[in-house]
Amino acid sequence: MSYNDDQDFASDPPPQTQGVRSQLTLLDIMIGVSIAAVTCGFWLQTSPPQMPTAQIVFMIPTLIIYVLGGTALFSFGRRYLLKQTIDFQPGHWLLCLMGVSFVIQSSAHLLRLAFFPSESMSLSANEPHILLFLIGQHVLFLVCYLMAGFLLPVRPVWRVTLVDPVLQSLLILLLFASMLMQNQFYLLNGSYSYANVAINLLGIFIILGIAVWDRATTHDHRDWLHWLGVVAMLIWNLPMLVLHVVNLF
Repeated sequence: MSYNDDQDFASDPPPQTQGVRSQLTLLDIMIGVSIAAVTCGFWLQTSPPQMPTAQIVFMIPTLIIYVLGGTALFSFGRRYLLKQTIDFQPGHWLLCLMGVSFVIQSSAHLLRLAFFPSESMSLSANEPHILLFLIGQHVLFLVCYLMAGFLLPVRPVWRVTLVDPVLQSLLILLLFASMLMQNQFYLLNGSYSYANVAINLLGIFIILGIAVWDRATTHDHRDWLHWLGVVAMLIWNLPMLVLHVVNLF
């Protein structure tokens, strides 16, 4: 990438990145369409014939996120391998993290279909092998997501946005571990839903706050793809927030 992530990003862009703009090629668009098809195929394969409205509310934004993130990850990765100049901005970094999430979740889903028939996938303490698989999946997500977040260059303050997905994953791991040990405390008294609402609200405020602060403190150009990444990250948080709020009532 072009930037040293520890430099002061409040300076003017380096000469070699002047005039560089984010452009999508036909190949990038084809990859995005393929990601949409794969994601829809997974959902159709595992969803019941009569899909609940709440699940649709969650699925549509997730589809958008996976398409945007997967396409951005492929596009920037291709340009990096071709040694093309990249004006890698914070919103691009967010999109690539979403792409990493798509790769991990899709790979885990394929393994899940290979090892467990879709009809047998149920969260129960009576099926510890499934819980162990899901725990391993979320541990892998945490490791890969954090590695991508710290290896990809970005203005350091943006790494605070890693807090939200990390806390979400840790909360899910806590839930699965409690089920594995047949301890239902975290499923009772609404503590799980309250914690999810708090984490989602925290994530939204972090994204909005850093985006405003970044805009006010840098002279670097922020293109349309940067702002698309910021909006996409908000879209990623909002459906989960709505679902957990509904569950409280």
